[in-house]
Amino acid sequence: MEPVFAHADKLFSLLNRLVRRPRKGELPPEVPDRDAIPVLGLVGDRQDRLVEQVRRALGEAQPRRVPHEVIAMDERWDEVAGDRADLAPDWQRSELCRRVLVQLAQEYSSARGGHDRRVRFRRFGLVNWLLEMTCTDEEPDSRHDQGMLSRLRDREFERRPVLGFLRSPGTEVALQGKVPWWAYVFGLYVLPLMWFRAWRVLGSEYRWLLRQPYMAPGDPGTFAGFALRLTQPRWGREDPDQVVKLMINAFLEDLRVAYRRRLWRRRAARRTAYCVAFLRGVSDANRGRALVRSFMEVRRETGAFDPLLIITSCTEDEHDHERTRVRSLTEELTPYEAWCERLRSAGRSRGADFWYLPVRVPAPLPEGHPDLEAQNECTSAARRFTVGRPPAWAGRAATTGAVALALALVVGGVGGMVERDGRWKEAHCGLARSHADAATVTWQKKTGECVGVASHGFAFKADDRKLDGTLKVIAAQNRRAEKIHRMSRNRPLVTLVHVSAMFSSPDNEPSEALSYAREQLQGVASAQWRQLGPGVRGPVLRILPANAGSGMRYGTEVAAMVGGMMESDPTIVGVTGLDESRQATIRTIGALTRAGLPMVATTPSADTLDDHSPLYHQVSPQNWREAEVAAAYAGELFKTGKVKKREVLVLYSADRSDAYSRTLWEDVRKAFEGKDFVVTPRKFAPGSRTDAFSGTPGANSVGQDVCHDKKRMVFFAGRSEDFEDVLHSVDSICGSSEPFILGGDDVARLGADAARRSAFHRLTYDFLDFTPNTASCDGSGNLYSTMKELFQEECPPVATTYLDGHAALAFDAVSVYLRAFSYLMEKARGMELTPHAVWQALGTVHGDRALDGESGVVDFGGEAGGHTPVDKLISIQRVDSNGLPAQRAYCGRWTGKTPAAHWCPASEAGAS
Repeated sequence: MEPVFAHADKLFSLLNRLVRRPRKGELPPEVPDRDAIPVLGLVGDRQDRLVEQVRRALGEAQPRRVPHEVIAMDERWDEVAGDRADLAPDWQRSELCRRVLVQLAQEYSSARGGHDRRVRFRRFGLVNWLLEMTCTDEEPDSRHDQGMLSRLRDREFERRPVLGFLRSPGTEVALQGKVPWWAYVFGLYVLPLMWFRAWRVLGSEYRWLLRQPYMAPGDPGTFAGFALRLTQPRWGREDPDQVVKLMINAFLEDLRVAYRRRLWRRRAARRTAYCVAFLRGVSDANRGRALVRSFMEVRRETGAFDPLLIITSCTEDEHDHERTRVRSLTEELTPYEAWCERLRSAGRSRGADFWYLPVRVPAPLPEGHPDLEAQNECTSAARRFTVGRPPAWAGRAATTGAVALALALVVGGVGGMVERDGRWKEAHCGLARSHADAATVTWQKKTGECVGVASHGFAFKADDRKLDGTLKVIAAQNRRAEKIHRMSRNRPLVTLVHVSAMFSSPDNEPSEALSYAREQLQGVASAQWRQLGPGVRGPVLRILPANAGSGMRYGTEVAAMVGGMMESDPTIVGVTGLDESRQATIRTIGALTRAGLPMVATTPSADTLDDHSPLYHQVSPQNWREAEVAAAYAGELFKTGKVKKREVLVLYSADRSDAYSRTLWEDVRKAFEGKDFVVTPRKFAPGSRTDAFSGTPGANSVGQDVCHDKKRMVFFAGRSEDFEDVLHSVDSICGSSEPFILGGDDVARLGADAARRSAFHRLTYDFLDFTPNTASCDGSGNLYSTMKELFQEECPPVATTYLDGHAALAFDAVSVYLRAFSYLMEKARGMELTPHAVWQALGTVHGDRALDGESGVVDFGGEAGGHTPVDKLISIQRVDSNGLPAQRAYCGRWTGKTPAAHWCPASEAGAS
């Protein structure tokens, strides 16, 4: 039967109270803001059996055991005295302290108390490793320094699986010759060394070691210097008491960190019991009393709370050396309550002895004692220790739920971001938010087109490599323009937006880029390049390419986008481009007018475009002038016998929204009837949209009617894509004896595309063009000599090269703006170049200030109202079996060149 100690139930109740951690704060909760645990000394003889009972009570505590370790001090001291007899007594005491702390650390870091309650002794582990590294008594020198750092580096690598794997001999053999030499050297040598150097600065244990208060005098201030003192502490310089306190403080600091309450540290919240160190049989002889006193001195000097209950046991004789009063378990004021009372009134004047609470343990009750059975029952009940349960939020289920919830939120957040990013990319042509052009381009689901403004080289998802290269050239020139403006503040920065139907017409595949749109952009880029050249004065020019979609159908959306851009970019002063005379183009003109932007269009020629806005200008002639030239040319062909009958079949589009075809057919009818031609109109459904025009044949069908009377002339007043359908029918039905065919200016788009043009080798046809037949990169003009520099791929030395003049028209449109800028800077120096000022200046481009452009003379004078050029050049181009368009004649003003044909209509009224 186990011995029964008198009043042992009170002792076990006291122990249970001291090991139980409060749910909030620390001990003692009875004295707020005075966190502290006393060192409990058990004084009495015959305690061996009591120690075993205490050990069992701590190990069987509910719901989980209390981390504890019992150390026999006599045995530990005998080991030290036997193993390290060579050490001085003070250093033997230091070695005793180290071994005791190592034994405690091994227990508290084990998994016996549960994996979530293990303590990581980083600081004490580093200090202990340094102390164990060498036993030399030599004075530290650089050789010792290097050896210490080398071994410390190996220690860190071994403690970390990834670095240990990289540094293992097997890895070196496995990787040698199988990876690039630089990866081999970086992964096996450079990366681990970089990490070790960084960790010596950032690692918590390294930073703490330099900040702690012990062994500070004489410290050179670096980790290497301080650590070297620990590797050789006994060479005659260090104080063993300081080394002992350093070890104790490192040990206690690791405990403090493990128990530190933080909302995000679940393990700290689950530690509901303090660690217990039972030092059995302390005495002066085994240096146990000195060790306990060092613990109390460290606690007093640091002023920090230590989550460690130290229990000592000693005999009555050993305690006689202490001056502290021994408390009795039977006193009315219990020992712990008495100690708490002292704590309330102690203030800051607490010596080391203050922390010591000695309690007398009575002798065991003898057999047959009348109170033996009752005492045994009370003791048995008191030995059933209970500690607090972890809070619900720190439990495994709650943690698992919290982790799952966090993962769900992260996954949901990431998924939401991915979804939002996906929606953003879908809405912005596949561009990420970080792309410079992403905010100003949008994807149109209805037609599958990418439209908007792209000043940083985005090609609107076009498959045309040349178009992509052209846009990149413009983007590079924009960056150059901004740089020039920053370096030359006297040259203002102005921006023009080139709005075009960059892809095919509404009836074709929208992903098919048209060569004419690319040539327009190349013409604009060429004008910009010349304005940015060395020695050029005047404003610095930026170009913002804009795609309004097939057939200009999204022109109003692009105009609204440009209007929004003007709020943050006041340099935007005008618009060029505006392809195709359609209702969508008219709506775009209205939207740009409301935005207050002047316009200089390139290819539109419908008669009524200038009626829709006072801000609108164009460099192309109007359809009525084109019709007069066509009728005059037809009259000349009849005189020479090329056309046998004074009759013309006019093919035009049934699409009333196509202002170009509608007005051109009406103008052609009037002009030909004025030349005594019999006009036979025939409308067709454009493209494949025959369902939209019920009862109207398609272009292929009307093309078959062309061959019914080969003596009459055929005039095509539609779009180039429909003209191809007509030619297919003529080629298959008429053979090589087709009637004389004359196409409007839109046919020039077919002429510009060598691949499309080559499909009709045996056919001959003429078409009207708004530029002279000098569209060759070998020419001497400003445009094509520049294009030869910028776009060499557009100028191959082959016979099929033909540039249809869209580049020239776009070049001239920009040049008209440059002429207006020049006027403003000459007549109103220092005046800000605003859209309104530029619009006013555009009206001055006439008379002596007319532009002698690449597409002819641009003069906004005369009775035309100052919006369309007077007597603008119109040429006749012929495509024959050679496949390359060649100029037959021209009408209009072309300065310094051969005169116009004698049969041309009279010059417009007011032309100078």
